[in-house]
Amino acid sequence: MRKPPVQSLIEVKVEAAVNPSEDPEKVIDAVNQMVSCSPEFRYGSRVIGKATGAGALEKIYEQVRSRSAMGVLRRMLLDNRAGTSTWFLLNKQAATAGIAVVIEDESESALGPIRVTIACEELDALTDWLVPEQ
Repeated sequence: MRKPPVQSLIEVKVEAAVNPSEDPEKVIDAVNQMVSCSPEFRYGSRVIGKATGAGALEKIYEQVRSRSAMGVLRRMLLDNRAGTSTWFLLNKQAATAGIAVVIEDESESALGPIRVTIACEELDALTDWLVPEQ
């Protein structure tokens, strides 16, 4: 993974609901397989993780290239942008198997999605690094 051409801080937040039928530890593992962070089970029904730096996005960076999902991820990042932050969704079931599957709607993940929020002052450059225009 090459380093992104940004000087400002990259903040990544990951959230996933834990359904009554799910083991919180498996959801924590799924989140950690997608984003390098220290996810925790909080508020009785959510897993939340936070990280800083491009390294947190390394697994997604590598997998979207190998799975030809760059177009979908780029569109999600651009469509969901608000100021210096943006977000996208991952399929939670695929994440438990270590596979990054970008989804466009929460209904595409039967157990609910993993939501990844990225904040960076240089969001355009970060987006171009993560998913360059094709």
